[in-house]
Amino acid sequence: MNMYGYEEVIFINEPRISQLCYNMKIGSTEPKFAILDDGRQVITKLYNGPEGTLVLFNEYLCYRLAILLDIPMPRSGICILDSSSEIQEDELASTRNYGKAFFSEYMPKVTKLLSPIIGKMKNKEDFVKILLFDHIIFNTDRNPGNLLVRFCKDDVSLKVIDHTHVFINQTFWDANCLKRAMEENDLLDTKVLEYNSYLYEMFFHNFSITREMLERESIVFKNKISRDIITEFISIIPDEWKPTQKDLDELVNYILYRVDNLDVIVSTILTYNNR
Repeated sequence: MNMYGYEEVIFINEPRISQLCYNMKIGSTEPKFAILDDGRQVITKLYNGPEGTLVLFNEYLCYRLAILLDIPMPRSGICILDSSSEIQEDELASTRNYGKAFFSEYMPKVTKLLSPIIGKMKNKEDFVKILLFDHIIFNTDRNPGNLLVRFCKDDVSLKVIDHTHVFINQTFWDANCLKRAMEENDLLDTKVLEYNSYLYEMFFHNFSITREMLERESIVFKNKISRDIITEFISIIPDEWKPTQKDLDELVNYILYRVDNLDVIVSTILTYNNR
């Protein structure tokens, strides 16, 4: 069970950015600290950002999938930057960035993951979900900046952010790369494990991840992720963020191909980990 009900992490309305405050100075997508018109402090990625709008599509779709799977993430959604937003520094945004942006609620009291902290986490077992999820979305960008620890007196817990660089070619994926990956049986590909090894190894060294654990979560994933639910999530995403329909159709096929073959992915993970 996640830390709050599913309905509480999905925002129906699209709040306006009241103040765009400063650049977070982390990552290639240039996330920015902002305050929404309801007073919430958020981290936002703007329309027409440095790596394009597919970044926003990736973020929102992966957020919806992650919440469906009870993966711990800060509450996120769609917000709007327009002429009434106060932009505190000229270099933060221009009129070309007006429109719908992605946001996640700012998390105070978080720190980067360190190996000694893992034993203190109340939800360290959620790493099993994260490991499988990264494989489903082919996320090779799990790094110390997006796997965080909330460090409060009564809450030491794992949190996940940032799913911009996913689906093999990250911010440039299309139908061709996804189709080619399926034809080449990329279920056996170990790039996700290799590129994310710095963080993954911390968990592998701190508690035993067994076939039974992976298979148990795989069953949950298979029961929750369907063509209908992926299509529903995509339908909610702003049209201006979406790639072509051909790309979308192939993406749905690719995600389902990964989910349907989680048993192969589990074997790939275990073989790599026991090498």
